[in-house]
Amino acid sequence: MRRRTLILACGGVALAALLALAWTQLGPWPQTGATFTAKQFCSCLFVTGRSEASCRTDFGSYLDRFDITIDRSGLPQTARVTSRLAVFSGEAVYERDFGCRIVK
Repeated sequence: MRRRTLILACGGVALAALLALAWTQLGPWPQTGATFTAKQFCSCLFVTGRSEASCRTDFGSYLDRFDITIDRSGLPQTARVTSRLAVFSGEAVYERDFGCRIVK
């Protein structure tokens, strides 16, 4: 019983170390992807004036990984696009006459 507890404890420590290493090595990439997706989607919708369905075809299956939220309540002056991937999120804002910019 004691040996089994020791093996489980070592396995847990090894798993935690592996996850910490993955987080430090891959950490910026999911955040960058979420931010890039928000900005590109914002530009596609509000700068080029395409439909949401048309913009989704540009991303293909890549977009299925993200939860996209579009806030059009400030149109025609402003709009906001948020892209989430697990705990990572990016945000872009459309401003009339200026286009889209990253805010997060």
